[in-house]
Amino acid sequence: MPLAERIERHARALERGGRSPLYAELMHAAARSAATGGVVAEVFPDGAGPPGSVPALRLMAALHRLVLEGRATELASHFPSVGGSHGPGGAWPAAEAAIRRHLPEVRALVARTVQTNEPGRSAALYGALLWLAARHRQPVRLLEVGASAGLNLHVDRYGYEVGDLVLGDPDSPVRFSQPWIGAPVDDPEGAGAYLKISCRAGCDPAPVDVSSADGRLTALSYVWADEPARVARLRAAIEVARRQPVTVEAASAGPWLARRLAEAHPGALTVVWQSVVRQYLTEAEREEAEAELHAAGQRATEGAPLAAVALEPGDEHLSSFELTCRTWPERAEAVLAMSGDHGPPLRWRPDEVGRR
Repeated sequence: MPLAERIERHARALERGGRSPLYAELMHAAARSAATGGVVAEVFPDGAGPPGSVPALRLMAALHRLVLEGRATELASHFPSVGGSHGPGGAWPAAEAAIRRHLPEVRALVARTVQTNEPGRSAALYGALLWLAARHRQPVRLLEVGASAGLNLHVDRYGYEVGDLVLGDPDSPVRFSQPWIGAPVDDPEGAGAYLKISCRAGCDPAPVDVSSADGRLTALSYVWADEPARVARLRAAIEVARRQPVTVEAASAGPWLARRLAEAHPGALTVVWQSVVRQYLTEAEREEAEAELHAAGQRATEGAPLAAVALEPGDEHLSSFELTCRTWPERAEAVLAMSGDHGPPLRWRPDEVGRR
């Protein structure tokens, strides 16, 4: 699909979902620039990249980074993430000027894989872990594929207001207010008492180290600049990660899973987690990772079970994500909930979560 069409489709999806008016405006204009051989065509001289590589988000992240670094002051006046209040109107001329001024750097930035390490997706993972804890009552060994900065590996270090309860860490700077419609289990508080993460690890082809200033800029650049609640949540999650670092190895999914899943952890439930990873893997990489999961599932026992939890797009990329869970040795599969692309609200499916 041509570059202009891919960017335009993303802009229309934002509008359908009522999301990010600033980015929708910028994407519409960027699509026109690409279609007419303007500066956006110069940013992507080799085209849009493979399917699933999301050129629109790569371009927005490059612009956001220039703003965060204080190198696009006129554009910054339109970006609420740095206090801009001018709104979307008139943002594109400032963006176009910034791209032309920093063209070589923008080209380098858009060559990177999207790194939306959205901690909002922890609301999905935490619910899935409660669902599993109610069934297995074993310590969890949490492994994340495509972990980026590893922010979702801190899932139990965030707070979740569910009804009158606060699950997870009630003192956490990351707080979710009523993130669920329904619930993953009948007794979330009881399931939470069983949920203990004994170890956590992740892999990513290009990990983001948020202990560094560059890593923090990278993570923040991929958040949509006019969604202040997400920006604030990400900043808080970065602080949690800096206080309690988790190693994210520079590795691709298949080889890393082969090594990690070969390790014996008797008495623990191994949970392999991913969110919005599938589209960034080649078919061969997906098959390799799936083969490693299948092989580990064949070795799973009641004393050392395995679960694969995923939050991936369904029919509509922004509003219809599916939270799925596969378990071994039962060899069972369920769609536990539906959500948006960045997590809450999670709509739990009672026909699935009620299974015993």
